[in-house]
Amino acid sequence: MIAVLIALGFAATVALLLLRGQSDGRMRVAVAVALVVALGGFAFSGRPFLPASPPASIRPDLAATSAFEAERQERLQRFGEIGAWLTFADALIRADAAYTAVQGLRGALDRHPNSADLWIGLGNALAVHGGGVGSASRLAFDRAAMLAPASPEPAFFRGLAELETGDARRAARTWRALAARSLPDPDVDRWTAIAEQRAVGQP
Repeated sequence: MIAVLIALGFAATVALLLLRGQSDGRMRVAVAVALVVALGGFAFSGRPFLPASPPASIRPDLAATSAFEAERQERLQRFGEIGAWLTFADALIRADAAYTAVQGLRGALDRHPNSADLWIGLGNALAVHGGGVGSASRLAFDRAAMLAPASPEPAFFRGLAELETGDARRAARTWRALAARSLPDPDVDRWTAIAEQRAVGQP
């Protein structure tokens, strides 16, 4: 509990400095990292300000890592400010706070509008928040594709977002289209097979 309060206090202090303009890139990264620590500690402890422990069913499962998060750690930026924001968004999504992840990533994109990785993260957060890859999520993935036209990552992660929000058929179509490109993703055939298997029985 003390560690959580320390992390929150640290984040609040650095955030105040940011608002006053007394910051650099390293300080912004520190804000994101501190918030991740605070969020993780708070979620892990349940709801520490209540006198009794809540039922286990309402606690976020911090051990659960989505396929999107696992692949993101392997394939997108992990370090620096952009990596910190993507990690922050993953932590928020696991804590059932996808809307807050969307808002955070939009703020990060105000400073880094040409980061395809951040647009991919935003596309996923919007999909989780909306319960599927809707128009806003597709626009984010499309923006990532425009910024990185030779990269398979925007299409690959759009397929993952579709798969994890319950649309396995669309995910399979997304990945089949990726496989037909001149620079396909090396894992696309495996993920297409997974999506097709899950699509059995879907309308």
